[in-house]
Amino acid sequence: MPVDNTDLAVKPVVQVPEGAPPTDLVVDDIVEGSGPVAEAGDFAIMQYVGVTFDDGAQFDASWDRGSPFTFTLGQGEVIAGWDEGIAGMAPGGRRELVIPPDMAYGESGSGSGAIGPNETLIFIVDLLGLVPADLTKPEVGVPEEEATELAITDLVDGTGAEATADSLVWIHYVGKNQSTAEQFDATWDRGPQAVPIRLGAGQLIEGLEQGLVGMKVGGRRELVIPPELAFGETGAGEGRIPPDETLVFVVDLIAVT
Repeated sequence: MPVDNTDLAVKPVVQVPEGAPPTDLVVDDIVEGSGPVAEAGDFAIMQYVGVTFDDGAQFDASWDRGSPFTFTLGQGEVIAGWDEGIAGMAPGGRRELVIPPDMAYGESGSGSGAIGPNETLIFIVDLLGLVPADLTKPEVGVPEEEATELAITDLVDGTGAEATADSLVWIHYVGKNQSTAEQFDATWDRGPQAVPIRLGAGQLIEGLEQGLVGMKVGGRRELVIPPELAFGETGAGEGRIPPDETLVFVVDLIAVT
């Protein structure tokens, strides 16, 4: 009996179809995503379950490790069935891939022995978030006046999953000091890989904790943060953020789990 795998908050159940394994890659969308679709060079954030076609035994699942899997599409970092089969997905999508051996681990199988020689594989993959290769670092303007309270401006409205006070999120950001308009940090300068953050776990200043809640995946938000919600009287970063400094961030929300 077919199972309902449309709830992306629940680990999917992978069922082996009847009949002989296919000789070509089979792609079936269970849930359609929205927004820009995955292309070669994009940085992807995925959840997945993988089973063998022969007996339906699970050999791997990111769900069981408590952390999604990240990679750059089309760069040979994953098996060919993934590079080809995930292309065209949009964030928020769930897709089943049936991958023949020549697009998986071939005659040798996996080094761990979990996947035997000439094994056809079945994956259900969720595309949680995507950093398109052409997504560019934003320009950040600063206000003339210091902030006395948190100011939130949505520059781009997202359409995907919404961040809550305890979400695991992946973000890109640029941060500047209001007094000098100088950048003190930018994830963009370290490459396309978005940064994972657990909201509510004390990993961020309070202004970011409050300011990210309610964002949706695909959104870009400006946050003007007063000192008491940032680094207060002490400043930070070995002088890069002075005492009593208003901070300005532009944040892209890439994924939420």
